Amino acid sequence: MIRITSALLDDDVYHFDGSLRDKALFNQTGNWGRVSIITVKLPDICFFVIDFEGDKISPVTVEVDTLCLMMSFTLSGPTQPGLAGFPFCEGEHNSFFSPGHLKFKARLQGHLLLFVVCFLGDSLKKSLPGALSPEQLELLQVNRPTTLQMSQAIQGIMANIEKKGNHHIYFEAKALELLFLELEQVAALAEQPANSFLKMHDLERINQAKTIVEENLLNPCSLIELAHKVGLNDFKLKKGFREVFGTTVFGYLYDLRMDKAKLLLKDGKPVREVAFEVGYKNAHHFTTAFKKKFGYLPSKINKLLGLLVFMLSLAD
Repeated sequence: MIRITSALLDDDVYHFDGSLRDKALFNQTGNWGRVSIITVKLPDICFFVIDFEGDKISPVTVEVDTLCLMMSFTLSGPTQPGLAGFPFCEGEHNSFFSPGHLKFKARLQGHLLLFVVCFLGDSLKKSLPGALSPEQLELLQVNRPTTLQMSQAIQGIMANIEKKGNHHIYFEAKALELLFLELEQVAALAEQPANSFLKMHDLERINQAKTIVEENLLNPCSLIELAHKVGLNDFKLKKGFREVFGTTVFGYLYDLRMDKAKLLLKDGKPVREVAFEVGYKNAHHFTTAFKKKFGYLPSKINKLLGLLVFMLSLAD
């Protein structure tokens, strides 16, 4: 079904024929570097976590010989030529539709971490609302920003891959969430009129703004400062950011702060310390914001986790 070959080797680097029942780990090393591929298979849905590292340029060919929608997310790594001429860019993704056979080349170098989800056969037929238009198929291939919601879904999948037990329902739900978010993003771009203020090349600057927000939780820029940093006017940044990510710049900052705060609280850090670590000078303001986001006080999080663990132990 899916085969990856390399010009540096005589044999297939990787071959997935659909016979895998659950999960597999593929490792290969050579004078070119190393590659690790974790494969998780559900009925007609597959996840691949690809970890590549190599100093030399490694040309590879990817072949898909079945009905498939392949979504490729670059989680980390230097910008470089990617699939079918579209570059691998950290924090971005693209997708490819195969009506039955697809073949494209890529060149890998450096340390690259990819997350790929493939919808195959019946799953794709059931999940797609209808035939994609030529414009939507073209937009699928273009590099687009990976939204916060997409990143959270991917993080959830990767955090549970190594856990024992049956997570198929969870994985399938997250895969469908990613597909929904992908189609929503493409549909929004396809609906833009020809004279829309937001052009495709603006996406790179808007994604750059997203990165700056992520790297400055403690001392965020004002909207005007952020717009100047990425070379957009504040109106285009404000409207474009909402269009691409489904939230405002400061709504995104708020979500990032709350998600980080939740992780720190789970680690047992006191509320006041967590408030400062996510950029709040006033612990009361932080508590109010946290409750608005999650529906409970930050001081209650460990009690809720303890209750959840107890309930899970009863279920076992």
